[in-house]
Amino acid sequence: MGKKNSTQVQKQSTTTTTSKKPNRLVKYILKHKTAFSLLFALVVVFIWAQCNISKLKKENLALTTVCELKIDSVAVENYKTVSKVFSWAVRSDLMRGNLDQVNRCLDNMLKEPYIKKAYIIDLEKSIILLSTNKAENGLPVSDVTLLQPAQNVVKLNNSTTRYISPITGLSSVIGMSVLEVDFR
Repeated sequence: MGKKNSTQVQKQSTTTTTSKKPNRLVKYILKHKTAFSLLFALVVVFIWAQCNISKLKKENLALTTVCELKIDSVAVENYKTVSKVFSWAVRSDLMRGNLDQVNRCLDNMLKEPYIKKAYIIDLEKSIILLSTNKAENGLPVSDVTLLQPAQNVVKLNNSTTRYISPITGLSSVIGMSVLEVDFR
């Protein structure tokens, strides 16, 4: 039995394994472990930072959109109020037939930011009584929504909005004030 063990030991000792020599790149990397580990850490940090920047840009875009919508809704409400106050301002002059003063009020409205056009509609005759565009004075009203005695906000296109307010007399609506606002 002693002989068997010695032959097995001999066989084990004579068996050789061939190992591959590491190539030059691997040797170089292993030789400069610190530099390559720092380079790897730098790449990881760069990728992480780019992901965070992308995420922050998306959040910023979402917040910008929300803020723009809030600002637009506030602007709509402000111009609704301006339209209502304007109709009250011209009411007494219209009832007295003082069209020169109403015309001055119309011209002053154009000095306000974003207001591009203002006019007064006579509901009895369905005509434009006074307008900042003097060529429109006396023309019939072609838009039916302007003849409805209710406060309306009508969006004409992406940037232009029309604010319509009734001008009330003692017992009825005597006209409509219309402001066209361009938010560009």
